[in-house]
Amino acid sequence: MSDTMNTTRPPKRGIELPAAVALSWSLVGGLLLGGAGVALMLATSRMSGHLMLIGSTVLFAIGAVIGLAHGIVLGLFGRPDGWTMGKAGSALLHGMLWLGPALLVGWLLAGWVAAMPITLHGSHYLASGISVLAWIAMLALVPWAVRSGVEAARLAFRRWEDRILGTTLIAVVGAAMVIAFAITPPTIWFTDTALSRTGGLVFAGFLTFWFYGPMITLALHFSRRLRGVAATPMVERTWKHAFTSVGIALGAGILLAIIAIPFYRGAVGLSAGAEQVGFVRAFASSLANAFTDEMLLRLVVMTLTFALVQRYLTQDRTRAIVIAVAFATLLDLIMHAPAAMLLGLPGVPVFAAFVTVRMAIPAILFGYLYYRRGLGTAVAAHLAADAALLLLAA
Repeated sequence: MSDTMNTTRPPKRGIELPAAVALSWSLVGGLLLGGAGVALMLATSRMSGHLMLIGSTVLFAIGAVIGLAHGIVLGLFGRPDGWTMGKAGSALLHGMLWLGPALLVGWLLAGWVAAMPITLHGSHYLASGISVLAWIAMLALVPWAVRSGVEAARLAFRRWEDRILGTTLIAVVGAAMVIAFAITPPTIWFTDTALSRTGGLVFAGFLTFWFYGPMITLALHFSRRLRGVAATPMVERTWKHAFTSVGIALGAGILLAIIAIPFYRGAVGLSAGAEQVGFVRAFASSLANAFTDEMLLRLVVMTLTFALVQRYLTQDRTRAIVIAVAFATLLDLIMHAPAAMLLGLPGVPVFAAFVTVRMAIPAILFGYLYYRRGLGTAVAAHLAADAALLLLAA
């Protein structure tokens, strides 16, 4: 009995890599958003000092949750070599014992980090000193998050089966958003927050790494497993297949442009966009939007919806595809219909017809092309439709 006890390996009490990523990213995410972010807003008069405590608390919670979610995923997939997913999960759970105390201390630090503009402006020397120490503590934690994140990312990338294709798609999305936001700085969805050109570029980087990156990774994983919903996106097997896809995309795009022309040349007289920014910039923006929309709505939304429907609702492949196309179309309408409300269309029937012709029909067609021909064909058809409309409406 004593020999068995002596040879049993005692549990390691340190924080292993999966837990280190989750803890550090949650803590630093909350501090940067609820601390440094609030301090920046106070310093630039974008937030009232009376709202500092509430704003810091809310933003700290948001940053901590976002950091924790990303940290857990990266910690599991970036586990050390030779570790099973179960072992990484156990190490993660063990490290979570520190999460509560760490976030409590982090919340207190975030409040003092956020308060620095107020303490300096009011010449409160003791409070300013505490704020400086809080900033030092926050900045000292950032290298921990960076080191653990880089190490986990290196391990995850090395075992990522779709790393070449996935990296290419993420890079394309990032470049597309930089182009689109540089031409027309974005307004954050469902808010009236209009970003500057610099803010738009920062937002593009945030969306690329923290949204599109994980979503594209998941979509490629399920696409590989499903073998049928664009199992090889943007990769054509033969030249004949590639030329056929190009022809189908051009034909579909021209058809969509033709049925939309009455809204731009008739009594409604809408602008296709070239008048405001020029044809070249309008075409570049259309190219960027075609990539980002199809990556999100077809590659991500359709693939993940199809996977969930087949797993939990029905094994009928045709029905699952119909549901996936319908859901992606609905999300397309939710994303783009609010912009159509600002066009000043005369009456509900004209608005409904515009949404149907310019949004619903293209979304259904792009979804079908994605399923039948792959992501490249859907992107090409989307771009062809926008480019043909620019030419025909000029």
